[in-house]
Amino acid sequence: MTAADAADAAAVCHRLAGVLFPWDVTRALELALLKTFCVPSIARLLDRSGEFGQRPRRRYDDTGLWVAELLRHGPDSDEGRQLIERLNRLHGRYAIANDDFLYVLSTFVAEPIRWLARYGWRPLAPAEEEALFRFWQRVGAGMGLQHLPADLDALLTLNRRVEDQVFTGTAAGRRVAEATLAMLLDDWPPPLRPTLRSLLAALVEPGVGACLGWSTAPGWQQTLVLTGLRLRSRASGWSQQLRPPRGSRFYSQRPTPSHGTRFRYDQLGPPPLLEGLNRPRWRGTQRRIGLTGGIASGKSSVGRLLADHHGLPVLDADTYAREALAPGSAATRAVLEHFGPGVAIAGDTATIDRRALGRRVFNDAAERRWLEQLVHPLVRARCDGELERLTEAPVVVLMVPLLFEAGLDGLCSEVWLVDCDEEQQLQRLMRRDGAGEADARARIAAQWPLARKRPLADRLIDNRGTSEELATAVETALSPAAAR
Repeated sequence: MTAADAADAAAVCHRLAGVLFPWDVTRALELALLKTFCVPSIARLLDRSGEFGQRPRRRYDDTGLWVAELLRHGPDSDEGRQLIERLNRLHGRYAIANDDFLYVLSTFVAEPIRWLARYGWRPLAPAEEEALFRFWQRVGAGMGLQHLPADLDALLTLNRRVEDQVFTGTAAGRRVAEATLAMLLDDWPPPLRPTLRSLLAALVEPGVGACLGWSTAPGWQQTLVLTGLRLRSRASGWSQQLRPPRGSRFYSQRPTPSHGTRFRYDQLGPPPLLEGLNRPRWRGTQRRIGLTGGIASGKSSVGRLLADHHGLPVLDADTYAREALAPGSAATRAVLEHFGPGVAIAGDTATIDRRALGRRVFNDAAERRWLEQLVHPLVRARCDGELERLTEAPVVVLMVPLLFEAGLDGLCSEVWLVDCDEEQQLQRLMRRDGAGEADARARIAAQWPLARKRPLADRLIDNRGTSEELATAVETALSPAAAR
């Protein structure tokens, strides 16, 4: 997609969401949010975060503001890039599968199209549907999502496939849906809430309602809702013909219960994570290079070049993580208590079998997150101590595989990403560790894909070629001119 095509798509979506159909687009995206609760992996993550249970209004408002501001400014604007970068930093705190990202992205296209076809004062024109697709495809590219659908038909097919094959009811999904519904009804008098709940249930397809644990609305109520919404839309269409709208009416341009009349981008996100999300990069006189990448992308090779050929101190987070899980350590005892004897060395109940532990966590996102929450603070404390010891060094390298995921990029003045192709990464991992293809793919999938990290890095170190080319790339990146 050319820059001109992207700008055209952003302009069309700005007009659709902010001028022609602001109320309808907001309602369609509310329905999209409810549908995501029917995907078990998404529901578990949202439920486990506690945000919808503790702060449903805040989560609703933040999501609405994020989407509205993207539609208002466009993904290629300064505001759009800032929002996408913040989304990437936030999502890095959670283990989210690429397929889940793709489905959520598809709802931002599919639901407005369906809503306006069913309830709007007119359906979207084919060119408008295409613009909506190109807009969100651009956002997905900025998020580094893999395997983005190539066209609108492919995206709508993906959307329907997930809804037909993946949707199912879960306790987590029902809890999150109930918290959201209670929040939506909270502004109404209690005597009206049962009726309104039934009317809201009439908006969702029967299969979606069943997943959420909602009773199917009787036919007369569904007809009433359909008729009422169509009448509202016709009145809106007539009003716009008589008096064309002046200016835009995005969700982010009116007060919200969570943020009042004004908000800042640094307020968006779960309150417990705001400190980390808003932590600025290191601004001291010492040059601190954050070195990261994917598994088997070549971080260690670059680290050795920096240490052996350029004499720089390299703080290796993998080494610190191994030290944290040394035999008999407090963290090791916690791991063995949590996972049981199956992750201990045979005949040595005080030592972790790292391969066994890896198999457990690489195939279970929740367990991997538990382990990261235990180890990351220990690695951070060790990095802080080493940085204190090296205060006089002009340049320090922090080699951290999960730099963004662990929120350690705030320790750095710049971030280097060691980059390569997906197939190279897979073959290198299989060759390095003697792993089978399925196991290697699972280990790669357990981390952010390189495509998601590229937009967050200050410099890409290309490791697709020879060792000599890699050494040249490192020397170029290390030059004083590159630091400016």
